[in-house]
Amino acid sequence: MTHNWFRRMLLAYTPVFFIVIFILFLIFFQALNEQSRREAANINESLAGQAYRYIDRSLKEIDHRVLRESLINESFQRFLNEQAMANVPVNLEALKSLQEIKLNYPIVDSIYLVRYNDQSVLSLGTMTKVSDYADRPFINDYINKDTSKWTESRLFREFSNQSGKEVISLTRPVPFYSKSKGLIVVNVSLDSLRYGIREMYDPEVSFVRLVDQKDVGFENEKANQDEEQVLSRLTSDYSGWTIESGLVQSNLSRIMKSINSLWLLISAIVVFTGIIWIIYITKKAYKPLEQLVGKIHLYSKEAIQGQPITTHRNEFTLIDHTLDQMLEQSNRYHQERDEVLLLRKKYGFEKLLKKTAASLDWEEEMEKIGLPQVFHPSVVFLMEMDQYSKWEKQLTPEQMLQLKMNIEETTFQMDAESLSILWCGWETEFRLVGVAKLVNEAIDPYEDFIKYKNQVREHSSLTVTIGVSRLILIPEDLRKAYREAEDALAYKAIRGLDQVIRYHEATYTEVDVYSHLKLAHEIVLAYRMSPDRWQDQYRQLFEELRTTKLRKEELVNIMNFFVYQLEREKHMFPQEIQKRWSEHVLPGLAVQLEQFDTIEELETNIFTLLEGMSNKIAVLRQARNYHQVLLTIKEYIEKNYDNVELSLDHLSGVFEMPGKNISKLFKEEFGEKFVDFLIRIRMERAEELLQTTNDTILAISEQVGYISANSFTRVFRKVYGTSPGEYRKLKKYL
Repeated sequence: MTHNWFRRMLLAYTPVFFIVIFILFLIFFQALNEQSRREAANINESLAGQAYRYIDRSLKEIDHRVLRESLINESFQRFLNEQAMANVPVNLEALKSLQEIKLNYPIVDSIYLVRYNDQSVLSLGTMTKVSDYADRPFINDYINKDTSKWTESRLFREFSNQSGKEVISLTRPVPFYSKSKGLIVVNVSLDSLRYGIREMYDPEVSFVRLVDQKDVGFENEKANQDEEQVLSRLTSDYSGWTIESGLVQSNLSRIMKSINSLWLLISAIVVFTGIIWIIYITKKAYKPLEQLVGKIHLYSKEAIQGQPITTHRNEFTLIDHTLDQMLEQSNRYHQERDEVLLLRKKYGFEKLLKKTAASLDWEEEMEKIGLPQVFHPSVVFLMEMDQYSKWEKQLTPEQMLQLKMNIEETTFQMDAESLSILWCGWETEFRLVGVAKLVNEAIDPYEDFIKYKNQVREHSSLTVTIGVSRLILIPEDLRKAYREAEDALAYKAIRGLDQVIRYHEATYTEVDVYSHLKLAHEIVLAYRMSPDRWQDQYRQLFEELRTTKLRKEELVNIMNFFVYQLEREKHMFPQEIQKRWSEHVLPGLAVQLEQFDTIEELETNIFTLLEGMSNKIAVLRQARNYHQVLLTIKEYIEKNYDNVELSLDHLSGVFEMPGKNISKLFKEEFGEKFVDFLIRIRMERAEELLQTTNDTILAISEQVGYISANSFTRVFRKVYGTSPGEYRKLKKYL
């Protein structure tokens, strides 16, 4: 372990040194890069200005020339005044003027005239009608309009068999000074504009991008936006376009090349000197640590007992190990003391709450757990989490444990004016028991429990129900108070969730449950005999249960009797119903009886289970009764498929059954919907007629029950993927 930490310190400091040097280099490079960037920005601003002036000058010259020609060109006037397309001399003069414009401006891709009186078009390549011209959608948009602005980028085709060119267009009415008789359209090739601009810069280093008024780029190359840095942006007042220019790639490589070899040599000398200095300083800083490790070895437990000293990876590992041993011993002592104290509290209060204990026992237990030995007027309370099964499904075990810890902490920190919590602990997974002493007799403890309940809801996002005993004055009554809190909480099913129930508000009275058991038995008989007549009696039972205000265990006993009677009667149901009852319904009933919180929840959930089974029983019975009828219906459909009126309503009238029932039972009996079965029968017959007869499609459609040939064709195409006529031709060739 000699000098081990010395090496570690070197490894710790040296990277910092290199990082600082690296950062300084980065700052130096960044300064150079910033200077280069400013120079590049100036160059690109000049480049963008050149492109800006080139585009505006080119478009303005074309615009001015077209405007002048529309004002003074007589050949255009004669062409527009002409009534017939066959006047060759007039057409040639106008064509010559168009050619002259195109020759004077190389970026012009095409130019043509539109004459309104006969809707004709004269271009350098053809003389035709607007309706036959490939660019007619554009012409139709600009006929009789006085607009004279350059358009956005578009595809131009003079003939329909051409692929189209990307152009921008200028339209001017002719003559310009009076009511227009025609339209002159000039198309400027974007490729020519790009070529003219591209000669101004090196595309490997810089870029120039044209963007129209809608922020859509004109470039036909797919630019790599990640490698482009826009340094200059100009917007033309004339065309509305934006010219963007910048650098394509980073200048870091060129900056690196510009570094002088002398600077590299000086940097290497500085770095080497810094390393030597770090080694010297680290050596001096290591001396005190070396002395401390020597003392630990001298006074260690192994050295005192004459045992071999344990080898450690480094000096700080040895120091850390020594401190850990000391802290571990201290923490173990405090932890064991706290655990013993908690167990003593829990055991002591459970003994006082659930067993008999004298006042001497109270004083003795309080002394053991460090609480006041004098007994003050107190109450016992039981707090139960509402809808615990739902929360148990939603939360992980770790989250549930944290939730209970939060509730317990909220209990100890209860914001109460009349009570102080002596002790509380979880009695079951969802029930907390506690003892609270009265500290202010002028305030009703009930209000403090209301506040406590609301605090739990705010801090834990769940509701709780609390049962509170009467005030007791001596510790011997703790067991009695615990039972009173239990009795109060037993009325949670009737009183509802999120409540504070005091014992004197839920005093138990003897209840004659025979009437409830009798009604439960009658419900079971009605459920077995007629599954659609038991619901009213079921609701009556729960209404009576609410009125009598039973405790939860009494309510569970009555419902267990109800489930038992249902179980006895299940053998009267069909075999498949018995199986479903045993596998799904009965376990579901058991779960509801175990997990319910309120009588409303119990009523709704059990009703849902029983109603679902009742519906299945009804359907099964009805299906068995109508089996022969369904066979007759199927035969009737097969014989009368050509009847255009054949439908569920028609079958309902023939067999005196609701159409809805026929549809449902037919699907359950034959595994196919009535509509799908009818279409299949009709299409099979139509397929046969198409192959064996020469009847028309209309005749065949009528023979298979369709009034309209269109309806028949639509259904046939959906089934076979082709029309009846095409199907017949296909079968003839096969």
